Amino acid sequence: MSMNKIVKLQSEQSGTFTATKNLIDFTIPSYGSTQYDMRNAYVNLVARTTITDASGATGAGIYNFDFIWNALPNLTFDNNALIKNVRLTSSRVGGLEDIRNQHYLRAAVSPYKMSEDDWRGKEYVRLSQAASQGNIRLAPNQDFRPTGSVKSRYRDINIQIPLKDFLELGNADTFPCDKLGDCRLHLECNFDRLTIAQRQGNGTRTSDFGNEKYTEFADTAAGANVTELTMTEPLKDIKASPYWVGQKLAFDLSGNGVASATPEAVVDSITYDEQTQKLTLGFAASIADASGNSTFTDITCDGVDAGSLDFSITEAQLILEQKGKNEPMNELQYKTYTNEADVGAGLTSFTRQYQVEPNCFNLLCVVGTDDTDLLPENAGKTRFTSYRIRSDNKDLTNRRVDYQKPLYYDRTGMWMLNEGLPLKNLIETNINATAGYNSRYSTNPRPLIFIGTNLPMTPTNKLVQISIEGGGDGVKQINLYKSVVKNIKL
Repeated sequence: MSMNKIVKLQSEQSGTFTATKNLIDFTIPSYGSTQYDMRNAYVNLVARTTITDASGATGAGIYNFDFIWNALPNLTFDNNALIKNVRLTSSRVGGLEDIRNQHYLRAAVSPYKMSEDDWRGKEYVRLSQAASQGNIRLAPNQDFRPTGSVKSRYRDINIQIPLKDFLELGNADTFPCDKLGDCRLHLECNFDRLTIAQRQGNGTRTSDFGNEKYTEFADTAAGANVTELTMTEPLKDIKASPYWVGQKLAFDLSGNGVASATPEAVVDSITYDEQTQKLTLGFAASIADASGNSTFTDITCDGVDAGSLDFSITEAQLILEQKGKNEPMNELQYKTYTNEADVGAGLTSFTRQYQVEPNCFNLLCVVGTDDTDLLPENAGKTRFTSYRIRSDNKDLTNRRVDYQKPLYYDRTGMWMLNEGLPLKNLIETNINATAGYNSRYSTNPRPLIFIGTNLPMTPTNKLVQISIEGGGDGVKQINLYKSVVKNIKL
């Protein structure tokens, strides 16, 4: 029996990729008679961080960091946001898929088709992290060691973007390159929107260490030099620890019979006492010296700012699963999207008509403040209050669709059902990346809106009228995504 095998393809462009060098191309070879299972295929971007110390005299530290989308530190996003436009062509039949601004489409649909458990289940490969139940958020793919004496280290970050997250043919269990010939995947990326920022830096002990009490330590013994410190607060789960070996911290030690001290030090070792549930941080040398019967009291710590943080994307790879046995195929039928962009000019009462393809069965209208927005945000839940859609001069509902009313949820569910997607989440608020776990939806909330409808397939083009009412910034950037069926004879 023939077995499937994994194929890794390098991009035609060499790294380093930047905000301006943002085009990536792959050639998917047919090898004469090859088929692929695309369901597990993904693009892998290899990113490397460069982080320096502000003061090398106090040792080389390992720092925590975040990836930020478009200078919005509290916005969570999926890896597919890094891909703006995608095009897939074949040498024998021409264009297969061509989706522009696909990141708006996926960002609009993803919050509805994934539960929070689904979303958090992918955090091991996601750049954007949200606080865990212990209110800790660590940089992705890094080797942070919570106990022991082996120093933590930075690792290259593999940014995995499944093909099915930005390309509809990524859902195909059989992709027949034996009939299509060599295929070319072209990506235009949003590297200009991605930046890096430090977490657990100076002044963050109340916000980034999970619990402020985790930054408080027991008094030292009389006359003892400080080579280790033990937390005063029990830590029931080591996964909630804000510390790792190699971390650089700033300590504040009040003196009792000795001058106070504010040293910086790198954590050399960490031990966890199962009985007391407390961590002890060890240091390679004394961080403060006492004499006689003097002690240090009221000991706390804070983060230390790195000297500089930067990252670069050095490689782009395409990982495919080549089928061991070909399936007979005479046609390839699949769903894809066509896109149309428009500008609403800030109108709070917006009405416009669009021409839609005969084979379009679903229409999604994604609204944003401008072309830098990722999410269809309904600021204050008042920017958009209702919508109505007509097709070929016939209303598709018997009244306006008011935001977050029963008819609104009914139309949202109908769009998802007709798209073949599960409706798992109606919270309609982006998880705040910088908030604590219990306030992830309530701190500076970003409410979302979904404007979608089913459409009948017709013999000729349809004329669809979209009417949106609201206030505030009104309707500005618009992207229409039209779900269409394609059928290719092989």
